[in-house]
Amino acid sequence: MKRLSKEERHQIMIRELRKKPFLTDQDLSEILGVSVATVRLDRQTLGIPQLRDRMQKMAQDVSSQPMDLRSDVQIIDLTPGEKGIALMTTTDSMLNSAGFIPAERLYGMAAGLAEAVVNKPFESTQVGNIKYKKPIGAGAALIARARVIRMRGQRQYVWVFITDRDSEVFRAKFIMNILADRGV
Repeated sequence: MKRLSKEERHQIMIRELRKKPFLTDQDLSEILGVSVATVRLDRQTLGIPQLRDRMQKMAQDVSSQPMDLRSDVQIIDLTPGEKGIALMTTTDSMLNSAGFIPAERLYGMAAGLAEAVVNKPFESTQVGNIKYKKPIGAGAALIARARVIRMRGQRQYVWVFITDRDSEVFRAKFIMNILADRGV
């Protein structure tokens, strides 16, 4: 791989952080093929805060958004009717007897985020297709991303992907039947 110029590194860093704002300095160093120290210097030069500060700022930016999810799940970005992002850090108290986060907790995170994204009254979910792809233990920083992918009549199709770093651990597809405005 050819060595990137500083300008090329900066452009790639900005592009990657726009796509995935929760990349660590280590992740960026692997993408750019440079040391973590170089990534830190480039971040400082560009005025990009460290990961923890980026996460806190995003959480503050959406603090006025409704937080209907469980107290351990934090919505950090929400565009009603389109998409949303939520975070959850797993703890020992969440583990089942086998030492893993139970699928129903991940389902709850996914379903709650899907409901927040739809942001309209709806009937009980008509279809929920889920896949628990990888066991998760305590200390994982899970990121759930939801997106309305299709609308057919009163039905909204919502996909939710939950990742731990770049590894997908859970995914779900919900088909939600939106209730007609009944003037209530």
